[in-house]
Amino acid sequence: MTLQASGLEEVQRFVAVTALGMCRALMLGSIAPAGACSRLFGPALLSRLEAMEVPPELRHAIHLATELEDVAQLAPEALSASIAEIEAKLHQVLASLSSPSSDAAKWLNITPA
Repeated sequence: MTLQASGLEEVQRFVAVTALGMCRALMLGSIAPAGACSRLFGPALLSRLEAMEVPPELRHAIHLATELEDVAQLAPEALSASIAEIEAKLHQVLASLSSPSSDAAKWLNITPA
């Protein structure tokens, strides 16, 4: 199984939606900040987004997300506010994108084993 998006807008939409899901899991305590940072919110994602030259709003939101493990360790009382700020920025990114066309490629591709 693979998840993929092609085209700059679809990549932005995919990253924003995925990051929002991770933020929700963090807020509900389903995943720890360290797990979120090692699985999604790491420097590799930020580097890829910078290389693709996605708009600064999305890069900024992901940059803030890469710091969540540090926030949880150094100022745990600020973690919820940090996640809320990231979510708000991600919602702004999604709102700024045009509506996907009805023939947009699916993100989920299942290849037979």
